[in-house]
Amino acid sequence: DLNMDFHPIKTLLLDQGWVLAYCHIRGGGERGLSWHRQARVEGKEKGVEDLQACLHHLFSLGISSPSLTALTASSAGAVPVGALCNRNPNMMRAVTLQAPFLDVLGSMEDPSLPLTLEDRDEWGDPVGNVKHRHIIASYCPLHNITPQHYPSMLLTAYSGDLRVPLDGVIKYTRRLQKATQTYFNMKLETDCKETPNIVLKIHPGGNHLGPEDFE
Repeated sequence: DLNMDFHPIKTLLLDQGWVLAYCHIRGGGERGLSWHRQARVEGKEKGVEDLQACLHHLFSLGISSPSLTALTASSAGAVPVGALCNRNPNMMRAVTLQAPFLDVLGSMEDPSLPLTLEDRDEWGDPVGNVKHRHIIASYCPLHNITPQHYPSMLLTAYSGDLRVPLDGVIKYTRRLQKATQTYFNMKLETDCKETPNIVLKIHPGGNHLGPEDFE
């Protein structure tokens, strides 16, 4: 669920003219258990669709525009954000992700990870169910990276995270950096888009979303 607690830094952003918009996409629990269940396993695409719809709504109201939009997410919330970055990267300028879950397919394939068997109820079983595998592969942020113009991205991870393996975050970052560089090596001189910054910050120790406050 989205963290709606008060944070002084958010007040500072508001004072500086930022607009904070909270996207209650399906898959989260903000609107009840049914809202969450609609985006489990075979319904995961709905969360990505909802996030895109939220952004389109903000743009249509004139509240923001792609060049002024930044997305932030943590843990499993990084899945729809990462998927949208692959499908429509021009919808946002920047992204920040904390302890992001980005290798859904790889994690669900590895039963040696501490939460894989439990999490298959949420994401599906790509080992024992071919349909689940195709669905996960269609949106998995890591496995759909392609050379194109991505938004700038700051990823924060923790070396002691037992819920989201650090290896997956590192693999995602390297693949994204490589894809970004490949795109800019191929682009036409008339394309004046700036090269995005893809930065990974690893905190030694700590566990999932800790020890320090992401804000």
